Amino acid sequence: MKLDKKEIVRNLMEENKVDALLLYSPQNRYWFSRFNSSLGYILITKTKTYLFVDGRYLTAAQQKKDLQNIDEIIGFGPVFDLVNQKLLENKISKLGFESDWVFVKDSEIMTKRIKAQMVSINTENLRIIKDEWEVEQIKKACDITNQVFEDVLANVKPKMTEKELSRFVSDSFLKFGAEKLSFDTIVASGVNGSMPHAVPSDKKIELGELVTLDMGCFYNGYASDQTRTFAMGEKIDPKLQEIFKVVYDAQQAGIDAVKAGVEAKKIHEICFDFIESKGYGQYFTHGTGHGLGIEIHEEPYQSIAGNKVLMPGHVITVEPGIYIPGIGGVRIEDDLLVTATGYQKLTTAKRELVFVK
Repeated sequence: MKLDKKEIVRNLMEENKVDALLLYSPQNRYWFSRFNSSLGYILITKTKTYLFVDGRYLTAAQQKKDLQNIDEIIGFGPVFDLVNQKLLENKISKLGFESDWVFVKDSEIMTKRIKAQMVSINTENLRIIKDEWEVEQIKKACDITNQVFEDVLANVKPKMTEKELSRFVSDSFLKFGAEKLSFDTIVASGVNGSMPHAVPSDKKIELGELVTLDMGCFYNGYASDQTRTFAMGEKIDPKLQEIFKVVYDAQQAGIDAVKAGVEAKKIHEICFDFIESKGYGQYFTHGTGHGLGIEIHEEPYQSIAGNKVLMPGHVITVEPGIYIPGIGGVRIEDDLLVTATGYQKLTTAKRELVFVK
């Protein structure tokens, strides 16, 4: 599937009755143009598109061979004067901006400096459907993540601290070709596994403990997000093994339900109801998943509040968990591409409980 991103933006403009849209957020600008910069603007009118960048990025933008959807690159100093010039040339009277990205103070500056009626537009659905190129980048990020997980299983040892394992993960991602981590790695061993977003500590990983490892990377600007829980040593407490099986089966039930036309919140309901039926509902304390792309968390969300219907081209996570204070926890997470008839699994790391000897 190849998306016409100009058409997507212009449909949004038409829905909101504006003559043009000004993209400010780095995420939306990269999605539209494939050019990455910390600061810049893209002005999209009904007929032309303009990329405004400052001197730090001008040469890079001019030399970028795979720049997408941009008709003219403009180096800026007084950027709003240059924007106003293009608004005048294109007879723009109503200009949309990203209400979900622009701070109030920035919107006030825009309203004061830009000579057009400013209209706030929610752009949360702009990037919700991924094209083939985007899926390829996410899949590559997932493949690297699997390599890192295999590297972890081959090198993790008892008495290694959570911080040491976290540093190993960071180095391994770079070794296998990731641009950078997509979020701070979560390493939670033993009782720390009861905290869904535990911060790696100086605690040593002991034999007989479960270790939850939540990690991901960026590749060409697109993220992976994978969680696995493995056992340190040859055996664990039967209670922990039971919890793992409940989460594993709940996740499988949620994955099996993924297809176009299903409400996103239904995936959460299926996972939660299964865990609750096994007596652990009170220990599943977060939503089941989220969209994935240029951001690590984006629409559609698989939660009790998720209000989207899954469509072909959505990339989502399914990540139920059980977290019991004083005992530990389990989470298993995979990344999926939604298709018309089901899903394509993008993460490939083994889901079954691995005993690291």
